[in-house]
Amino acid sequence: MATKYDYLASLSKELLDAKYLGFTPTSNSTKPPHIANGLFRECVGEYWDTEMIHKWIVSEQKDNATPSEEIVSEFKSILSRKDLENINNIKKLRFLFNEIFNPDNTVYPKYDFSSYNITTHWLIHSSVAPEGKIGRFIFEILSKLIDGKRSPAIELINNALKEEDDDISHLIRPILAFPSLDTKKHDNEVRFPSEEEISWDKCKQTIRTGFDNLARNLELVGESKNSLTVLERMVNYACFSTYYYLVQSDAAIYNKTRIPMVFDAGLELESIKKSSEKSFSLAKNAVEDFFIDSIEQILTQEERLKNTVPDCQRFINDMCFSTNEREEEIKPSIQSFFQSFIQDDKSPVHALARALQLVLYTFEYKNNSPSDFCRVLGVRCGLVAPKGNRAKVKRYLFDSFILETLTLSIMSEEDIQIGIEFKELGEKFTDFYNILLGTDAHKEYSILQESNISQSTPGDLRGDLTINAQSIAEMYLSLGLGHKYADGVTIIKWR
Repeated sequence: MATKYDYLASLSKELLDAKYLGFTPTSNSTKPPHIANGLFRECVGEYWDTEMIHKWIVSEQKDNATPSEEIVSEFKSILSRKDLENINNIKKLRFLFNEIFNPDNTVYPKYDFSSYNITTHWLIHSSVAPEGKIGRFIFEILSKLIDGKRSPAIELINNALKEEDDDISHLIRPILAFPSLDTKKHDNEVRFPSEEEISWDKCKQTIRTGFDNLARNLELVGESKNSLTVLERMVNYACFSTYYYLVQSDAAIYNKTRIPMVFDAGLELESIKKSSEKSFSLAKNAVEDFFIDSIEQILTQEERLKNTVPDCQRFINDMCFSTNEREEEIKPSIQSFFQSFIQDDKSPVHALARALQLVLYTFEYKNNSPSDFCRVLGVRCGLVAPKGNRAKVKRYLFDSFILETLTLSIMSEEDIQIGIEFKELGEKFTDFYNILLGTDAHKEYSILQESNISQSTPGDLRGDLTINAQSIAEMYLSLGLGHKYADGVTIIKWR
């Protein structure tokens, strides 16, 4: 039986398709292993039956987990002492596997819903819902031909995934291959999109440049020799890129002002703390603006809809929904929001777009809205803190790993080889991502003024930006990524 047309569901699908956003940021469950699983599957064109290793990874404390006694019985042919293997040894190994392959709690007792911390192409799983098509979204950016070439990140990821000489691969291969490795592989083919399929904008160009720089610089600094480090860096940057596109797409596509991201060094300077919180709040608002602007663009393509109040009201009345219950619940809400917004909006179509965005967030994305996804993904990639649901107000309280990853994504080959003055690095962060470290207090204060952040920030923001920058410089020094000279100049250079 055909599904009855539903206007709101259809609008949501159109907004999340490639023409507009290109992925589905509506799940609380999305974590880095899900994004890795989707991206890696696209890069290598394959996935594997991982049910055997899944039995070992799931903790015995979980309901429906396989007991260790059954593990010994089933896998005795690959155990050194066969069915006489010490159960405690198996339990210890399972605990180790859980620590290595399930750090984000993405391996569940139900096999079909699980994703792993992927260290080899053997652990790539079939698609799971929390991926939200993010892997495909990133892969299309990497696939675009620029000067006739795709991103070198694709080859680097492939090489890292197919590295089989590390200790972890040696440890898990007998389990993955049990009873035969030949039956486990599912060829999915690498499906490069055509150039016509790839929508492009300034924000995607920034992401692509970042991936290209990251791939080249991992080679230059020698990190490409460690396959696990390569995969961790690429996943970290993929998570950041997803967040970045979500919050900056409105600026890129609809020519709005880019949202600044105030990086807080964690000194508890009130002005930095508040400006960082405000910039994160603006990022979430920018996602709402993207949906409003995209809905307005879709509405203007409706031939039967003119920019008048009566036409908008007729358009609402003509909307169809899949059930009477949905129609009775949703349509009055659209009408109520529209009547409210039209009081202060000169454009009826824009007022209708605002009403539809609010209704989408209320009814289609009620468990997790795209704006809330900023918090979900920002926290999980090390960009946003404090962690935990109790901390309602978040800010850009970044960890050292993402700082390193983002630094590698903006440094040139010359920067890597001879170093770059910290102030110049701060300028690059601003130019690339509109990330503010505090290295140029005057310029950054102006950016915060333009975004109406500085006006509501207490204390000496200009002075505190400089102090914040000094603390971030100290972070680089503590990571072994710089040298401070007697004249006070700090040069950032990779270890």
